[in-house]
Amino acid sequence: MSAWTPETSMESVIEFMKKNVVGRTLYSDETLYDLDFGRLVGAYSTEVTLSNLMRSETGFTIDGFTISREKIMKASDPQTPIKDASRVSFFKYEFSKRVSTGEITGFMRFVSSSAASPQALAEATVSSVFNLVLKDDELTWKEDQVLYRDQQNADGSYSPKAFVTEKYVRLKDGKLEYGFSTEGFSVDPRTRERKRTPGYHSPFFAKEK
Repeated sequence: MSAWTPETSMESVIEFMKKNVVGRTLYSDETLYDLDFGRLVGAYSTEVTLSNLMRSETGFTIDGFTISREKIMKASDPQTPIKDASRVSFFKYEFSKRVSTGEITGFMRFVSSSAASPQALAEATVSSVFNLVLKDDELTWKEDQVLYRDQQNADGSYSPKAFVTEKYVRLKDGKLEYGFSTEGFSVDPRTRERKRTPGYHSPFFAKEK
């Protein structure tokens, strides 16, 4: 069997991040998404900044900051918010090049948030990060949430959910763009079995002004 050789090198990713991503702030329009099988509707917009790129012996780390404006409404009354989930959040990416394959893998860890309990539903969550590909001024990757996080239901209860996300950052006409699309899964907390949920998650998009 021939060895698999990743098409993206660590050096190229670090150089792309240093030159095009670090220190830039991106802004999104309001994005709508479903919760609790369509019983709730969320509206979300945010500012995103990646900074503090630090090299290590085998990889790098980079910090992310978001200022999010988010409200949740009942689908039957989308004009009346029942919860304000706006917050400032801090998360960290850590990457390393695997000696066995040359692939860049890592994780994204939620660190802290200004949201008070019980709103801080993403605390103590981690996503594995893989399939990094840099091509034509666009870096793409996948994130798979480990275990599960809490997701609010229409009756005020919470359910274990996990998300698999495809993300990208790219240059377009000299401006940086960032976006992702997400699939949601309900999780059996005893067996860790996942089942795809039918809720709709609008693709997210943010860009420099």
